[in-house]
Amino acid sequence: MYRDSRRRWRGYGRKENSKKGAKSEGSIAAAADSDGACGGGLIGFLIFGIQENRRLLNEYVQDTAELYVGQINRDIAQINSELVYIQGWNDIIKSLPSSLRPEDAKYYEVLGSITEQNRILKIRYSEVQFFYVYEQDADVLVTDYGTVFPTSAKSELHEALIRILREQKERTAQSTKWSMMYTEKDTYLISWYTQNGKTLGCVIDLDTIFEMLQGGIRKYEVIPFVKDTGDQVHLPEKISEKYEDIILSGEGESSLFTFPLGSIGEIHLYVVPGSGMLERILNLQLLITLLVCAVLLVCVVMAYSYYAKIMEPMREFVAALENMDEEQLLNEDGSNNILELELASGKFRTLLRKIQTLKIAIYEKELKEQQAELEYVQEQMRPHFLLNCLSVIHGMADEKDEREIVRITEVLSDYMRYVMRDSKNQRVIREELNHIASYVEMQKLRYGEEAFTYEVLLDGDVEDCLVPPLLLQTLVENAIVHEVSLDGRVDISLYLTREAYEDGTYLYISVSDTGKGFSAETLEALEEDRPIIYNGRKHIGLQNVRRRLELMYGGRAGITFSNMGENYGAVVEVRLPLVMAYQSALSDS
Repeated sequence: MYRDSRRRWRGYGRKENSKKGAKSEGSIAAAADSDGACGGGLIGFLIFGIQENRRLLNEYVQDTAELYVGQINRDIAQINSELVYIQGWNDIIKSLPSSLRPEDAKYYEVLGSITEQNRILKIRYSEVQFFYVYEQDADVLVTDYGTVFPTSAKSELHEALIRILREQKERTAQSTKWSMMYTEKDTYLISWYTQNGKTLGCVIDLDTIFEMLQGGIRKYEVIPFVKDTGDQVHLPEKISEKYEDIILSGEGESSLFTFPLGSIGEIHLYVVPGSGMLERILNLQLLITLLVCAVLLVCVVMAYSYYAKIMEPMREFVAALENMDEEQLLNEDGSNNILELELASGKFRTLLRKIQTLKIAIYEKELKEQQAELEYVQEQMRPHFLLNCLSVIHGMADEKDEREIVRITEVLSDYMRYVMRDSKNQRVIREELNHIASYVEMQKLRYGEEAFTYEVLLDGDVEDCLVPPLLLQTLVENAIVHEVSLDGRVDISLYLTREAYEDGTYLYISVSDTGKGFSAETLEALEEDRPIIYNGRKHIGLQNVRRRLELMYGGRAGITFSNMGENYGAVVEVRLPLVMAYQSALSDS
């Protein structure tokens, strides 16, 4: 009966394991499908990125080109208005005679004024090569750097300009005209406005406009060119034959941006494919997508490998662990001969034993902590026992009218209650001073009223400042213990004030006395932070004060020891960051 039931349970376990295996296979297939979906999503994201990058490229080039071409058009319109205005209102130009000759020295000043006017105009329009004034009858050209007479040596540019202006001699325009001008090497835009035989205008090197556009559209390689009203194309001087053929044939129309250029024609921008920052980002995006697809493919292969080599043996191993009474079946048919799993089983058992040992250690530690807590409670009970004893002594002394005993037990009781308060929180100076007053009163009962005097000097509102508990009492106690005797009177002073520094406000504390002061050995020990041996006893109170200040304030607090004179008057000075009681309450809340 037992064997049959065990066989049934074994068969049930195998069925469950087969179900789990089927689920695992289904999960692996689902993971593969999800990876395929991720790959399709990445391809879609790549296509979207291509379109978005192209849109950003078009917007960037369009906006930047509009900015620069718009500035050029605005300058052209302003030049038109300026030429008309100067022609109508400038009396200096009107004073140029029609029979001007190089030997007419009296007109040199007029020519100089016109030259200076042309220079000023050129400064205002950076793309203009020069402005000029042409006297038709005298055939004299005045530019921004001198005057060209008919007998003067002329450059190729001046000769081409004068030739065109001579052709316009008989024409009087109502507005400024613009046209193209050619030399053997360069192409220029020229403007002119003629009235009363005087022609005003300017000359713009077309390459200057091209350089302005190429320099403005950064991160991309662009080729600007101009198409005038006669559909003639004017290309930059430095352009490769490859792009020249593309532009002239119209093949690059998809990468072309067109803008009007005054009344002269149109200015076009051809963006060289693959030259921009966004294009490089697109290539990087494509590379990343390919890498991600490769990683997904590797993940699919690893998932199938993981299932075949690890998950299936692990499933059989877990099934064997669930039926520990059938552990001998692990190696019966040879299908599960996996040495690593056998080693893992042994390690697992070792780990269980270590966990049990660790639980015992933790339990023992908790017992020790409970024992320490119990001892702490007992330690707390002892001061209460002393206070109860003082209360009994106080009652007995009061019953027998022993005033001094009654008083000293009251003061000692208050002193002990203050000392036994929580030592973790800082205390208000007012409370510390009241506690020191109780301590001083006890010492006066011991030494007598005439043995020493004690005074407190407060400079400013410092009573609400916070200090470490028992700090002031330790300093005053050190002065009383080491300086007060029955041989003579000692004056002890406690001085507190505020001090302002660049890094904040500090509390200054000084405890001084008129005793014999620190010995040289004591000052040396305090300087080297080692215990003080005095009358065969080790004194570490002042060193403890220094360590407390270091722990609480780090390098912001300090303590110094000195004498007011040689073998006279010990002085202990403490500086620590000033903290008010209300500030501490706000930080706690």
